[in-house]
Amino acid sequence: MLDLIRGRQHAPEDAASLEERRCRVCSTFDTRRKVVTNRRTGRRTAVRTCSRCGHVAILDNFHDYTESQDVADLGHAPRCGTLETTGREFGMAKLATDVLRRNRMDVLIYGAGRSLDNVHIAGLPRVRRVAVGDIMRLRDEPDFIDISQPAKETFDVVVACEVIEHFAQPREDFERLFGFVHRAGLLVCSTNIYDGGNLGKQGYIFGRGHVSYYSPEALRTIARANGLHVDFRLPLAATGSAGPRKRYVLFSYSSHVMEAVSDYFGRTAFAPSEPPAKRATPTREALPVRAVRRVAGQVGTRPTVLS
Repeated sequence: MLDLIRGRQHAPEDAASLEERRCRVCSTFDTRRKVVTNRRTGRRTAVRTCSRCGHVAILDNFHDYTESQDVADLGHAPRCGTLETTGREFGMAKLATDVLRRNRMDVLIYGAGRSLDNVHIAGLPRVRRVAVGDIMRLRDEPDFIDISQPAKETFDVVVACEVIEHFAQPREDFERLFGFVHRAGLLVCSTNIYDGGNLGKQGYIFGRGHVSYYSPEALRTIARANGLHVDFRLPLAATGSAGPRKRYVLFSYSSHVMEAVSDYFGRTAFAPSEPPAKRATPTREALPVRAVRRVAGQVGTRPTVLS
């Protein structure tokens, strides 16, 4: 009897532990928790990898952007458009409008942050309207959409640049995102795709607020669960500093739209983006001691650790 009482007392804790093991994408319990060390910086983070769909949940890297009080808190990456130059979101929107080839299209920039590409997208010939969506209103935009709330309208084109890796609950967060996509529309996301390799060599999981790292299988699982098709394409920026794992992930409810995507890339090698910047080579100061010795030829046989 005493053992039975003790078992009941521990049951809620066991259930909580079981829930922690559940994959955030496919719901299997066949996951593994481990600590990953960045090969270049020595920084460590805990992750949970799924053996079924390949999703990687980064467990201790959440950043609450709703606490930001100023747009400067959001950071400013080279990919962001300014009033003078177009950025990645402009390229993503141009891709979508060129694929759809309709007149008077409505575009939503989902999670715009500091990018001002909405100004340039509004100048595209087939665009009627550009709305800016975010989880808080830090910019004085006349056409603002609160994306923390369920969608009240849909758009022909939705652009989500470097957003989906911040989804702590991918199933719920993607469902909200898909709600803004017209049934004959196109959603273009930009993110890195996990290739199943050594996570210690992939700095993307250490990026600020990155909590989801997707394999192709994980994103296909999400698309299928919501009745969408999915495709993966290489942006021009991936040939430079954005890195070889950078992809545009394209979703649509319409098989006809996805055929148009295939036709577009039958004629075009790379998806439009910001110009590819030269990749930086890590300095000795930025490398762990063991890596510095290897570069100097004192450890192992490989001359560098730049992969």
